[in-house]
Amino acid sequence: MPEGKQVQAMFAGIAGKYDLLNHLLSGGIDFYWWLRMARASGAAQGRRMLDVAAGTGDSSIALAKRGAEVVSTDFTHAMLRLGPSKFRQKKLESLIWASSDADAQALPFKNASFDGITICYGIRNVEARPRAYAEFLRVMKPGGQVTILEFSTPVVPGFRGLYTWYSLKVLPRIGALISGDKSAYSYLPESIRTFPDQKRLAEELEAAGFKEVHWTNLTGGIVALHVGRKP
Repeated sequence: MPEGKQVQAMFAGIAGKYDLLNHLLSGGIDFYWWLRMARASGAAQGRRMLDVAAGTGDSSIALAKRGAEVVSTDFTHAMLRLGPSKFRQKKLESLIWASSDADAQALPFKNASFDGITICYGIRNVEARPRAYAEFLRVMKPGGQVTILEFSTPVVPGFRGLYTWYSLKVLPRIGALISGDKSAYSYLPESIRTFPDQKRLAEELEAAGFKEVHWTNLTGGIVALHVGRKP
């Protein structure tokens, strides 16, 4: 995996085309994945959520639509700065705050500050996931829930082969053509391929100290929702 600064520079380079490519390469199903993430997170009126690796803010919007107050933060400022205009457009600016740049491994927030934490498509880009898990536990209130939406391992054998072909052969070509960055859209499918599968990610969360860990596969396991609770 590239070092943190390299990942940061890579996402900064594709920030302007990131939303377009997400919607295009997923066939628009990413909106459904956001919806399922927000439902699973327990976001609701009166709850304060931290959205880590929020990117351009689609995940934060999904949480705020459920009435939660959301602190939206990301490691890459070029991504984070695109969020506020989207929040205003959705008339959700009173519920979402775009915080200063934040590394998941060293969050700039006080202990027990949030009712829940979400991280979508970001945990696989973290250099030391155990440090990030420790930070999630630190800044959450007792009983708080972490919700992770991440690309995973398809569970249908024939479908798995088709998805692997698409992610390794088709996705990088389309991504490079539209974004102008071949390296970014070669890195992204490779990072998915080498990321822990559903069971191993759940084991990581349990080892970090989360309880009641479980996952839900979406779209045949292309992505998975993992949740875990702070004791």
